[in-house]
Amino acid sequence: MELFYSYLSLAALAGFAVLMARRTKLPAPLAPFAAVCATMVWFSAAGMLGVLAAAGWLYFALAAAAWALAVWPAGAKQPAAALKAPGFAAFFVLAAALLAFFAWRQPMFSTWDEFSFWGTAAKIVKTSGGLYVNADIGWAWVGTHRPALVVLGWFFQFFGEYAEWRVLAGYDILLLSIFAALTAGCEKGRPRQWVPALGFGFLLPFVITLYGSVARPTDLYASALSDIPLGLTFGGALAAYYINEKKALWPSALALAALCLEKDTGFALALVAAGLIAADGAFALLLEKAPLRRWAKPAAGWAGLFATCGLSFWSWQKYLSVASAADTTNVGGTQQMGMAEMVLTGVKELLGIGRTGKFATIMGGLVRALFTSQTTMVGPFAAVAALAVAMAAGAAVLTKEKALRRQAGLFAVLGTAGFAAYFFFIGLTYVYVFRDEVSGGLVGFERYMYPYLLGWLLASAALVLRAMGSERIQGLVQTGFAAMTLALAALVWLRLPFSLTVFGGGNAAYAARWAARDEAAQVQAAVPKDAHIFFVSQGDDGSRWFLYSYELYPWYLDYSGNDGQGGGGTFAVPGALEEGAPYYHPYTAEELLECIRGRGCDYVFVERSDGLFADGYAALFSDGLAGCETGSAVYAWNGALGQFDFVCNVGAEG
Repeated sequence: MELFYSYLSLAALAGFAVLMARRTKLPAPLAPFAAVCATMVWFSAAGMLGVLAAAGWLYFALAAAAWALAVWPAGAKQPAAALKAPGFAAFFVLAAALLAFFAWRQPMFSTWDEFSFWGTAAKIVKTSGGLYVNADIGWAWVGTHRPALVVLGWFFQFFGEYAEWRVLAGYDILLLSIFAALTAGCEKGRPRQWVPALGFGFLLPFVITLYGSVARPTDLYASALSDIPLGLTFGGALAAYYINEKKALWPSALALAALCLEKDTGFALALVAAGLIAADGAFALLLEKAPLRRWAKPAAGWAGLFATCGLSFWSWQKYLSVASAADTTNVGGTQQMGMAEMVLTGVKELLGIGRTGKFATIMGGLVRALFTSQTTMVGPFAAVAALAVAMAAGAAVLTKEKALRRQAGLFAVLGTAGFAAYFFFIGLTYVYVFRDEVSGGLVGFERYMYPYLLGWLLASAALVLRAMGSERIQGLVQTGFAAMTLALAALVWLRLPFSLTVFGGGNAAYAARWAARDEAAQVQAAVPKDAHIFFVSQGDDGSRWFLYSYELYPWYLDYSGNDGQGGGGTFAVPGALEEGAPYYHPYTAEELLECIRGRGCDYVFVERSDGLFADGYAALFSDGLAGCETGSAVYAWNGALGQFDFVCNVGAEG
């Protein structure tokens, strides 16, 4: 039944896409991307206004009206034949097939960040009917976590029950809409153009984000993380501009608004995209030696792009400041400074004014990493950058269209400049924001580079596909692009066995998740819904705590430690482990009891015990922790005895 309900969401989205394709001059393959971006912005705004559910019902009512307007011929700016564009049809066929496949395959969340935010937030929104920022979950969300992708997942499960596969399908339908947008530069009846275009888009995330020996390849296309959608939305905003020869800016504006609401770094990417579009338009007017009166309307459009970015970014900050209990300042940083102050300080250090050793060390390490890190299937990031530049330059050289030659040549230069600016911005976060243990090891560097590289290559591909319109070199460009796509397919095939992807993997990939879900269900059956649960999982690095926090929600899993030092770890008496050992909580038995009771916890879920826990704290439990000998166990506070009584075992061993 959930598949049918998801098809209702897809049908509503189709209504708006068809309306755009008929009632505007937008090329039909760009319409699904514009409709998805508008959907994300609509529900993000509704969530901030506290009317998410009402906005959902209104959305579906408007979608029905959109279908009526779309099929009514009077006033249509494009004929119904425009809907026969291969990319437009391919999007809906592929989206429907993907929903059916995911309904059968039932992919699940699998990574830390999905349980510490992206997946948990999606579950909260579906369960509560509102945004996640004030959810009673044991820890405060940081303000960098934005809602656009989360509410997109919620939209695809507006009707029916919560299911992880529906969230994942929502993310992938966004990606499919971006791949379909690439085909807007292809001619009708030319499968040698649009098939490689779709193939290039599909392969691009594999090629850029999987590298070396991949430990968890099933995360791709079955992931609720933001990095891939962020980068492709950035590229989609640029592609919508370069492919649409009418140069209407509203599709790109929708994409940029959504981009700023996908993740905090989306604001930096959106500003780069707006700058590239404005520079392209300004350069064209300069070459034409256009009079000043010709500048007014385009300049207003460019200003509108920047205003859209600013308003979208500011709206979330304003919402957090007035309506949320989320932590809007702490992102794990060592410097307390705003974004503008961070950039200004970084520029000064770059120019040698007050340069610190930390700045020089981190920036030098980041630059070296561009050329040495084997982080993509095609080599280091410098190789990917060279490929993006070569594609744009190739489009400039091969096309006979003067406007395209100018655009592609300028993008080859300014796209590189944009990468340098984005790279510098990310470097500043390592210098001024991240903790020393993160910045010193450049932890997560590849995840911050992926979005720009994905968008850069996607926009370059859009320019190459437009170059196919030149009769003189059409065959050459077609053959070259198809050959490149086939080469990427071969690379993915050789580096990533099909059996290790979500498309070819078996149920064993989710066996651990099913086991954790079963345990959580048994805990929920044994514990009242309004109770607080203290969590013990010896040897945990935090991942087990976040997993069970997600699985148990809306039951409250306490952060399980004093002074914010909980969320998983090893409990042992002082001196049992080396001081400063990671995730070590040194408590005497009395201190642990005070911690549990002081945090209002009447239940303890011992997911994993060990000798250290038994030796230090057996006296706190009426059975001396005998219940943990057969697996995970739940205990309840007995005030009369001043101990915790055994309730039940949970899990396969229980």
